[in-house]
Amino acid sequence: MLTEFALLTALTLNSDEREVLRDKINEWAKLFLPKLERESTRKEKCRLIASVERHEFDDDDKAIDWRFCKFDEDHGFIFCKDKTQLKKFKATYFQKKILRRDPSLKNVFLGRSEIKEENGFWKFNDELKRKRISEGGEALIFLEKFGKFEAAVRIHLFDAFLFTANFGANEMKWKTHLISGKIFYKELFHFFRFRESGK
Repeated sequence: MLTEFALLTALTLNSDEREVLRDKINEWAKLFLPKLERESTRKEKCRLIASVERHEFDDDDKAIDWRFCKFDEDHGFIFCKDKTQLKKFKATYFQKKILRRDPSLKNVFLGRSEIKEENGFWKFNDELKRKRISEGGEALIFLEKFGKFEAAVRIHLFDAFLFTANFGANEMKWKTHLISGKIFYKELFHFFRFRESGK
């Protein structure tokens, strides 16, 4: 899972201050992420195929047009429409976990077109409802406080299953990004509201 934190205030911080802020954000994430809960309509098969959709293949134009995938114990394979193998890749931890949960998905052709739409819903408690700024697609945006700053926090998930009771919050991993560089300032300002507390 990737969690992106867009803090325009971070643009003016030195490296030590940025590390302190990163630590505060990581501590917040450890407490916040387990509060998120979702109902998911996707089955293991869809999750496995979608994980191949997200896989980055090494600059191989042919890999873009894969139509089928298949997994053994440790590897995944993608195939074109006539089921000729295009690429072999190492299965991720997530893919192996799915295959352990549903061994019937091993050594069978899975069609790229078999991915079903996710129609689940978030279960927000009152606190999260108050903090929510936006919800749509694969992202949620909340208003959160970090010390004296309030910031919009964008949580982008690639699989709703990560927030279901079947996954378990203790297995979740995240990465914190502090936006830097002037190039993003104008674009981000239109999407996120930032202000010092009390102003």
